Amino acid sequence: MDIRFLESLVAVVESGSISAAARGQGLTAAAISQRIRALEATFGADLLIRSGHTAQPTKACLNLLPRARDLIFEAAMLKRDFGKNALSGPFRIGAIETALSELIPSVVKTIAQDAPDCQLSIKPGTSMQLYEMLENGQIDLAITVMPPFAIPKAFCLDMLTSQPYVLIQNIADGPVTKDSLMQKPIILYDRKSWGGGPAWKWITEQANPKNIMCDLDGLRTIAAMVENGLGIALLPSWPELLDGKAKLSFTAPTPPLADRNIVLLGKSAEKYDPLYGLVRDCLLQP
Repeated sequence: MDIRFLESLVAVVESGSISAAARGQGLTAAAISQRIRALEATFGADLLIRSGHTAQPTKACLNLLPRARDLIFEAAMLKRDFGKNALSGPFRIGAIETALSELIPSVVKTIAQDAPDCQLSIKPGTSMQLYEMLENGQIDLAITVMPPFAIPKAFCLDMLTSQPYVLIQNIADGPVTKDSLMQKPIILYDRKSWGGGPAWKWITEQANPKNIMCDLDGLRTIAAMVENGLGIALLPSWPELLDGKAKLSFTAPTPPLADRNIVLLGKSAEKYDPLYGLVRDCLLQP
């Protein structure tokens, strides 16, 4: 069995279509379809449900995906072991929205300088999505908000940074007050997200939750809405928020919330991998 065929199958499942998988792998749609048919002949089962321009996995496909991903990962590790050096081969990092601009650029620069044979890919997502991707072997490292639960022993965790929460509104309206919290629209950091849960709890206790206009897990979008005078928000103070935001006022919430902690998550079994160590050292340096 050709590992590349399994890679194409996983690409179709993750992208939702054969054409999208073909673009991602630099192949034609016909070549991807041929690989899938070869796998279906090998396994004696249909692997995709094709409908128009989309392709969804069958039950048989879903059953084999975990082991297929394991085989792809182990093949990549084998290639890395026999590469020019240990800092070669594919490496996949997942990152939340704010980490993409705050932390990832230094990682990309370090990989380019110290591991030019590494094929680095960056996957954006929410903390929960990235945790699940790490768990399923779809990424090698994840930069997320601190999980609101004890992580299994199979995972390892490093603290990267802490971000105090801050109340923001348009600077023309001055600091956020108790009256404005009770009267003005509130743009809520998604209550179901790992970082938004504490903000939601604070809002229900200190403000008027009936004034919530909307909630979303997109901190830059929320900040832009507040800049445009659409309401008040309670957000973690990541560096980009504090730098150059002339249209925002910042008020410390009273009582204060515990900081939003940003962490690096990985698999314990992989923590001695040279690429893992290179990225970890880059992110942990002062």
